[in-house]
Amino acid sequence: MTQAKLEGLLNIDNESYNLLRVITMFMKLDNSQEVPLQAIGVFWYVATYQNCIKKDIEEYFGMSKASASRMTDYISRFHRLGKKGLGLISKEQDPKDKRRTILKLTRKGKDLIEKSFNTLYEDMKSFEDEFEE
Repeated sequence: MTQAKLEGLLNIDNESYNLLRVITMFMKLDNSQEVPLQAIGVFWYVATYQNCIKKDIEEYFGMSKASASRMTDYISRFHRLGKKGLGLISKEQDPKDKRRTILKLTRKGKDLIEKSFNTLYEDMKSFEDEFEE
């Protein structure tokens, strides 16, 4: 492979770069830097479908009950074995059906979504600002 082809393949556009920055933001929430990609997907699912239930996540991602529980525990207040979770979502018992758990974003989760969107669209905003002048 020539140097020019390699440079072409490695050319990162602004959108990809900003997405990488958002993923990096998420990874910095856990000092171990071992954030599972599934956890990011589950977090964005909860952000998209507020007040969803864990079963929705199981079906959407094709996860087992155990995997969905691990991922939602990881991004909620308490992780497995009593370890501290990321605190991005809350898990509340459904008052209509005690067997169901309702998932919602916490203030920290909402702040991360806002920061993520600001990062993803900052180039677009600066372009719009220039266009309006």
